[in-house]
Amino acid sequence: MARIKLVTVQTFALVSSIAFHSLLGQAAIATPESDAFAHNKKGIELYKAGKVKEATEEVKKATELDPKNANYHRNLSSLYQAQNMMAEAQKEAELATKSKPGDSKSLGNMANTFLAQKKYAEAEKYYAQAIKAAPSNMEFRVDRAVCLLHLKKNAEFDKEIKEVLKKNPNNVRALALLSNYYLDQKKTDEAEKTARTAVKAAGKDPDTHLQLAKVLQARGKDKEAITEYKQVLTLKPDHPSASDIKKSMEYIDSKVDSRIP
Repeated sequence: MARIKLVTVQTFALVSSIAFHSLLGQAAIATPESDAFAHNKKGIELYKAGKVKEATEEVKKATELDPKNANYHRNLSSLYQAQNMMAEAQKEAELATKSKPGDSKSLGNMANTFLAQKKYAEAEKYYAQAIKAAPSNMEFRVDRAVCLLHLKKNAEFDKEIKEVLKKNPNNVRALALLSNYYLDQKKTDEAEKTARTAVKAAGKDPDTHLQLAKVLQARGKDKEAITEYKQVLTLKPDHPSASDIKKSMEYIDSKVDSRIP
């Protein structure tokens, strides 16, 4: 039976630089900085319209016109990440951190590039720095927990994920991740309880239903597992794990068929 991996969704957001609003208000004044702001703004609009390549070209122009603006380099890094152009993404992430040392968002973006490449030790290091700069950012903490889990630093993982849930008991990503951890540790009671809490908190989020389905299947609750797998495909027919979900459902059906005399 194919093992379905927990999908961890990274937050992707483009940001505007607010430093040049006053310049943009003065139509008669044209500077490289104001032109850069305009290109970045257009890039954001194109991204929202689903035109990622065109957005990339616009934001790239912004970085060329204003090479010390960390926001623009971070945006370009995120756009490269969206296209799986990881070498380019990492280069822009490095420029962002150099342009604005100690900036939590730039540090987090650098961590994201390493996480996307499954370089967990490097990613964890940058997430730790981002958390130090922005202790209240729970997404950084959850992403660091993902790295700690892959690095088999279970004690640190447990501390980090419980810190998140202490401040936000309904953090869906943290709950799903913790459920997956419990499942790997063969603590199936805790895994199911946590997965159900995640489903309740998230509502129609397909990944929480997927986590619950995995747990239910592991516990031999095949009928309930099938229901949850179907719910995933109903909510998101093109789910990245759709193929594995169908294989799991076929496997459960084959077990049922083998029991029929």
